[in-house]
Amino acid sequence: MVSEIKKIIASGPVIVYKGRLLVSHDGKDDFYKIPGGKLVEGESLEECAIRELKEETGLDGKIKNQLSTKYLSKKPGTEEEVKISLYHFKSELEKAPETFESFDYNKHKVYWLKIEDIKEGKYKVAPNIEFLIEKGEIK
Repeated sequence: MVSEIKKIIASGPVIVYKGRLLVSHDGKDDFYKIPGGKLVEGESLEECAIRELKEETGLDGKIKNQLSTKYLSKKPGTEEEVKISLYHFKSELEKAPETFESFDYNKHKVYWLKIEDIKEGKYKVAPNIEFLIEKGEIK
């Protein structure tokens, strides 16, 4: 019997403010990620992105428009064979940040990384961040 490849649908907000990208680090992977996660039943992709933002950072946001979708056939870090669809939404915070200091929230460390530093390779970031930078959707 052939096992079926697991399918994951995930969504997250892409929040850029003054040349910095909002990212989180949960310790599960060795790279920075856009806040986001798996879609739950009955939820839209947009609702998922905003819910995940709140759960991972404590911040409230709103969707502006949809960006490109990244498809992966292997799970980053584990190389497990999966079909992952990562949906991205250009978003903004309800309230502008007062500082770019990192902070802890709900088992996540939250950072505002300078986009130029990401482009220069100063940080290890998730494949979808590199993808959106290459497409010119994170700038």
